[in-house]
Amino acid sequence: MKRKLLAWMLTALLVVSLTACGGEKADSGQSESSGFESKIDLEFTKEVMTKISQMGDDEATGNRSAGSPAEKETAKYLKSVMEDIGLQNVTTDKITVDGWTYKGADITYEDSQGTEQTVTLGGYATDLTAKEEQTKLVYLGEGTQADYEGVDVKDKLVLIDINQDENWWINYPAYQAKHKGAKAVIAMSQMVTENENRIGSQDICGPADAPAFGISQKDSKALQKAIKASKNKELDVVFNADSTITKDAESQNVWGEIPGESDQVIYMIGHYDGYYHSLYDNASGIATTLGIVKALMDSGYTPEKTIRVVAHGAEEFGKSGNEYDWATGAYEQIMTNHPEWAKKAFAVVNIDGDYPVVGEKGYGINTSHEIRSFTENSAKKVTEGSDYEYAFRSPAGTGTEDFQWTVQGIPSIVATHGDECLYYDGMYHSNMDSEEGGALDENALLMNHKIFGAIVSDLDQKIVRPMDFTARLDALTESLDEKLVQDEELTERIAAVKKKAQALNEMAAEAEKGSAEDAEALNDGLYKLFLTAQDGFLRIDYGGEVVFPNEMYQNNINALDQSIAALEKGNIQTAYDDYLSGVDWAWYSMYFDKETCKYFENQLMKNRKGTFGEGRIDYPMADTDSVVRSLSKKYDSKNADVSKEIKELKKLKKQQEAYLKKIIETEKKTLTEMEKGMDDLLPAK
Repeated sequence: MKRKLLAWMLTALLVVSLTACGGEKADSGQSESSGFESKIDLEFTKEVMTKISQMGDDEATGNRSAGSPAEKETAKYLKSVMEDIGLQNVTTDKITVDGWTYKGADITYEDSQGTEQTVTLGGYATDLTAKEEQTKLVYLGEGTQADYEGVDVKDKLVLIDINQDENWWINYPAYQAKHKGAKAVIAMSQMVTENENRIGSQDICGPADAPAFGISQKDSKALQKAIKASKNKELDVVFNADSTITKDAESQNVWGEIPGESDQVIYMIGHYDGYYHSLYDNASGIATTLGIVKALMDSGYTPEKTIRVVAHGAEEFGKSGNEYDWATGAYEQIMTNHPEWAKKAFAVVNIDGDYPVVGEKGYGINTSHEIRSFTENSAKKVTEGSDYEYAFRSPAGTGTEDFQWTVQGIPSIVATHGDECLYYDGMYHSNMDSEEGGALDENALLMNHKIFGAIVSDLDQKIVRPMDFTARLDALTESLDEKLVQDEELTERIAAVKKKAQALNEMAAEAEKGSAEDAEALNDGLYKLFLTAQDGFLRIDYGGEVVFPNEMYQNNINALDQSIAALEKGNIQTAYDDYLSGVDWAWYSMYFDKETCKYFENQLMKNRKGTFGEGRIDYPMADTDSVVRSLSKKYDSKNADVSKEIKELKKLKKQQEAYLKKIIETEKKTLTEMEKGMDDLLPAK
């Protein structure tokens, strides 16, 4: 169907729908977006997000986790909502995951005044059951190797403080406690803005048999006070816990669609599982998605492309004993259940962010490089002049479930937080993610409907995938360290491919004047080009950040070089603190024992199969463990002999330089493949 004809039909439909509902008859200049916006039903969205947030396995804390009864209840509810609002082909796809059911935990103790107190604990995705179990609780600071010196923790609970934003993830102190024989760790997880009643949890990224629980700052301080006043600095407590990991459990992905006239599909996705009550992450997101498609249908909108809504389970957790234990539901949907979806997927829009909390003014939208320009232009038609600020960033990261969809060749647009985020700083993954913890900003909720409704509508109006490959090529150029990468052939290839990418942009602009049928071959080619770029240029560093392949090894070489230079000048502390800590996972060797660090290195390198991290790290990490431990003993020494450490670091630097050389060759091959793909699409000269 020609675009002009489609626009005429949509305008006619909007006039009919508004007149039928008793509204004023639209004039000939009425926009499609105004018809959609008039049908946004915030009461519907609020009802859905509230009902989802009320579903939980633990009466005290909530939680609807992978494969749990509450998650199943939520999937059933979402299926009924999709059917009620008129989505077609509503389907529940079963997926196999590691399930987690959390039915609560608590500890009871006598405070310093002899009064019995009971403390509610939050959960991490680990396995431990206890019923009225009498044990002892000790406080060990941040739970590092040094904190355990001279302390017997066999079968005891260990209370710690952690800051997962600034220091280390929960998996390291949890495994350290397991290695020392402790029953479990109870962690007070600090955030930028601390609420003394906040109980926080994150994905565990570790084994099920290294149990961890969360506790509020208020309760942690009270326990620390009681421990300090107790004999032998350990407190008698009664412990209850019901946290169960189940291998090969069943979760569900629920989807439905508004059928379109072409075989192209726009995906709108979100997850419905959550830590605690998770009103905002992500009950509000999936409710907003459903609110948008409901408004589209209520406005009489008939899409050119199919708009398919997918509600994922098992997003927060779904894979035990794995560095990449989240987004399992999305992985299984696009890799196992429906790999055929990728080729005809126009784009994927994920509302897992832009948390509409009172007081929040900064929001964000992350995208794949190639679709960022389109997204900014589409969103700014709605955001300009509003009370809210929006940051646009590329690429989209691993933190949201759309990442695996992008790996399969589908460009993503995802709601996220701003540069400073009230919600993230104080409510994220905690018992504060609720109506009591943060009031709903209805204006921001409405804005989310308008922005992402406009983006979906604009995508639907595009005949050609709105992809600009020059953006990725520019980012690749910026990622190259000129001091380490002096490869004229690489520079020339980037320039040649960019020139053809610009020609491809012109070709796509011309194709927009034609028909969807005429653009079919071009769209298929753009899909293949994006897939080639993802395969060749998309990697994950050891911190889980999306990088170009060359960046990991450049960063290591620079950090190693600076470490060596500092040691050669006798500056052990500078080398240790400022430079060596920046090499891969050297940071953890500075705080945790060798056995703990080795476990997680093996977990990462040997257990990535079947996750979004598979194939995204090319070579083994730079193993600085022995150097770190040796230098830590010489940290305060003057005139210490560090010749052996320097020799080892030079060896590692040479290894990383070899890896970088190989990776540059891989990147050149990717550029050659992209150029060939563009040649196949561009007219022959």
